[in-house]
Amino acid sequence: MREIDPADLALFDEWYDAFRAGAVAGREAALVTGPEALGYSLRNPSPLKQRIVVGAFEDDRVLGTMLFEYRLNDNLDTVEVEIDVPPAHRRRGIGTALWQWAATRAAQLGRTIVQAEVAVPAAGSPGAAFAARLGFQVEHVEEHLVVPLPYDDLRLEELRSDAGRLDGYRLTSLAGLCPPEHQQAYADLHTAMDLDVPTGGMTREVVPWTVEKLEASEARIDRSYLALVTMAHTLAGEPAGYTLIYLPRADAVNAQQDDTLVLREHRDHNLGTFLKLANLEQLAKHRTTQRFLHTWTALTNAPMRKVNARFGFRAVEEHRELELRLPRLRPAARGLIVDENERVLLVRFEFADGPLWATPGGGLEAGETVVEGLRRELVEEVGLTGFADPVHLWHQEVVADGHATGYDGVLNDYFLIRADHFTPAGSMTAAELAAENVHELRWWTLDELLAHKGRFAPRDLPELVRRLLANGPPSTPTQLGL
Repeated sequence: MREIDPADLALFDEWYDAFRAGAVAGREAALVTGPEALGYSLRNPSPLKQRIVVGAFEDDRVLGTMLFEYRLNDNLDTVEVEIDVPPAHRRRGIGTALWQWAATRAAQLGRTIVQAEVAVPAAGSPGAAFAARLGFQVEHVEEHLVVPLPYDDLRLEELRSDAGRLDGYRLTSLAGLCPPEHQQAYADLHTAMDLDVPTGGMTREVVPWTVEKLEASEARIDRSYLALVTMAHTLAGEPAGYTLIYLPRADAVNAQQDDTLVLREHRDHNLGTFLKLANLEQLAKHRTTQRFLHTWTALTNAPMRKVNARFGFRAVEEHRELELRLPRLRPAARGLIVDENERVLLVRFEFADGPLWATPGGGLEAGETVVEGLRRELVEEVGLTGFADPVHLWHQEVVADGHATGYDGVLNDYFLIRADHFTPAGSMTAAELAAENVHELRWWTLDELLAHKGRFAPRDLPELVRRLLANGPPSTPTQLGL
């Protein structure tokens, strides 16, 4: 598993190809953010959200992909994860290895709610099955709907005729950035949309929109999309609703019908239909080659589903929002150090219930990757430096009392390090090591490990080492229990 710098254009393009291949497989009308829009967004990060690009590699080939995201100023318990593996590389443990990376990073951040989205065609979805095996629960379901473009002029005339006359309101259509005179009303409508839109059981903290937030969001979006907005106002000038279409600048096929909102006190005036009709007129003016208009509507939103049906939208798949609550685990990186004679370096911990032999390593600090934490810990504990990026051997999650004070358990990632034999002597003093319950550093042969009657961590460490020395490291990290 490796984080990818989106500024490395060649590597990002390879990652994107794998990302897209996994995302569109088996879907009739998949809508995936294009490489230009996604690349620009990642290379110009928002101050409100951290987004990490992760690849699963075999040698130098990208076999699987993940986007790992978390907000910086709100929703501080949650992370969002998207894992995509091309069909040719599935059933090899790649998705699981990516998930293990995500679980470790979430634990390091102290976040215990993981959110994800999966598209489920009528024939089913391997992604949905994979998420269910991990324990994710479906909290909200929307229909993904599509209508062909250019829009049917005859249907438009029929809709206009059926809608009749708009009384008591006026419509304003905008293309691009919202002009200053409408910014406050538009920001208020965005806040109302966030509060009103159905989200099922998803954990979500709604943060009000300000004019400054609106300007920053629009400036980022405008680089990759033309926003087509129609707003409804009362004759007194009060905002009553809006609808929004995104026309991608680099996607020749797809456009996106995004928000449509009518404030509750202005419903039952057919405003939703009038808003959509006006915005479709904008789409006809600005559209170039796009052939499909996509939208998403909650299964519980019966009025909007009825409007979508009148406008000719056809459901192509379900869009499921998922959530998984994790225990609060202490993340740690540990090294299985093996010398040229296949001896293994272990440390002895002393606890109230007796000694325990384990691999060197320790807890991760804020802001460091797992491998960075491993390097720091091994310098401090045993004095090992200068080793190449190690092979990820095992991923261990233990939920149990007494393993880490203040946590529900521990999460350990183990890495294989081949090194010439050395006398362990880290930067920590004997007193500092003893304060962390470390009382001895010792090299073990396999026979000594297998013959020892005391405790190890993991419990079956001797057998794990035997298998490793006999068969080599696994192609993807092995999941361990206690």
